[in-house]
Amino acid sequence: MMDDTGFRWLLREGWMSVRASRKRRSTPSPRYAAAADLLRVLCVFMVAWFHIWQQSWLSPVLRVGGFTLNLTAQVRAGYMFVDLMLLLSGFLCYLPYARGKEYGTGEFYARRALRILPSYWFCLAVMLAMALLTPGFCDPGRLMKDLLLHLGFAHNLFPESYTMTRLNVVLWTLAVEVQFYLLLPALAPVFRKHPLITWLAMTLAAFCFRYRWTMFYTDTTLYINRLPNMLDLYATGMLAAHFYPRLAKIRRRRALVATLATVAMIAGLWGIWHIVAVQARVSGYEALHNGQLTRRFPLAVCGGLFLLGGSLSFRPVRALCSNPPVRWLSGISYNYFIWHQWLAVQFKKWRIPPYLAEADPNQVGEQPWQLRYTLLCFAAALLVAVAVTYLIERPCARLGRRWLEAEKTDGAVPEETVPPADG
Repeated sequence: MMDDTGFRWLLREGWMSVRASRKRRSTPSPRYAAAADLLRVLCVFMVAWFHIWQQSWLSPVLRVGGFTLNLTAQVRAGYMFVDLMLLLSGFLCYLPYARGKEYGTGEFYARRALRILPSYWFCLAVMLAMALLTPGFCDPGRLMKDLLLHLGFAHNLFPESYTMTRLNVVLWTLAVEVQFYLLLPALAPVFRKHPLITWLAMTLAAFCFRYRWTMFYTDTTLYINRLPNMLDLYATGMLAAHFYPRLAKIRRRRALVATLATVAMIAGLWGIWHIVAVQARVSGYEALHNGQLTRRFPLAVCGGLFLLGGSLSFRPVRALCSNPPVRWLSGISYNYFIWHQWLAVQFKKWRIPPYLAEADPNQVGEQPWQLRYTLLCFAAALLVAVAVTYLIERPCARLGRRWLEAEKTDGAVPEETVPPADG
């Protein structure tokens, strides 16, 4: 039977355990950046809205009761959020290295392959079948070249596999991602030893490529989305990842750090919204490209502030950035991104839902077609993303991880500690 002294000791130890648990929960984990989930969902949703709006021309003005939210500018320039997706990829891919994790080159490539290839290959197979089944299709040689360039992740370098592809046009981002993956294992140790110098070198390289080469072309279509023009996005994401574990470990003056982080998050979000709104006012094909190139670096800085600030902020803010619904949407966002644009184009081509206009119904503002079409595109992309994620991507990833575990000499592979980066 426990005496009074033992009972008091048990209460004291229990209370200290509760306090320690609360303290751990109140501080961010160096292994996981909460704002990454929200930023990924925001970026994929805005890019999808932009592509669907291109087909529907439905005015992006939301009215709830007496409140009106006009998102016209942000949706019209929604393509800018692709840049933030690449920034996020640089952040998440480098974060394990920033924490001192040593990945072998082969292991890194294997993990990246397990993340992107199953869904990517499935998409290419569907696109190939659709192209071959299209009535009147009679150029198998061009299609085969298109397919081979996609399989080699060089399709953003050639017009026939980039702007004129018969496969999924949004897949150019995967080419840029894989090209960056090839550099990262060699780049990461240098970045860890000399982060500011390496960040500056990558950023200057991007600036030189833009202002001394890309902008000199009268048509920048084929060059605007090449890896050298994206280096400052990746570099800024890596720099944010370099500082995040160090800042997350700060225990003293935690309230001050969280306050400053919240301010940084708000400033970053405001900056993103403002830069996108300014870009939306630009008109003219080449002016749009030059505007995007000019605003790419400030957009990266704002994205880095949002990532760091949201992940280092107070616990309720971090919970807003990463909670079960947001994490679930983040988990299916890769496949949502892959399929949304193709589905939107096909639904309109197939007249689903049906419309009355002889020409494009968006040009005459046909209602209720615009609203029904928009809702259908969002919903169908969600259903396809869920199906591909749970029936293809994750089963293949599980099989691949088991193979990796069997290949490890010590018989153990560390679990992923951050959400995988989107392509």
